[in-house]
Amino acid sequence: CPGRAVTRAEMAAFLGRALNLPASAGPVPFDDSGEHALQAAIGALAASGITTGCTPTAFCPDRAVTRGEMAAFLVRGFELAESGADPFDDDDGNYFEAAIGALAASGITTGCTPTAFCPDRAVTRGEMAAFLIRALD
Repeated sequence: CPGRAVTRAEMAAFLGRALNLPASAGPVPFDDSGEHALQAAIGALAASGITTGCTPTAFCPDRAVTRGEMAAFLVRGFELAESGADPFDDDDGNYFEAAIGALAASGITTGCTPTAFCPDRAVTRGEMAAFLIRALD
């Protein structure tokens, strides 16, 4: 399903596997994820500091991940340095602008077009695979 949107829980699983994060054995720190099938991956992402949730008490595991959120997850997970790069016209003032710039500077993304990143669009499973392959390279 390469065209399907990635959920936040799937993002936790993808990053947990890519980064070899140890599965969380304890309770997840989010009220909405304790019974989720991917609760161990969500807990591992929280324990590693890659996520603090969509709110202080929720992870929103079944919500689609935007491309901007994905940039933040990857920057934190792969410990990418902020670069000050701003190659895209559509992320100016966006909360995730610095993370998007770091992804571009590291070669993990070239955008959804040569001048746009599409930060508010849901990231697809196919796109996520490409981002992870580039990040791991």
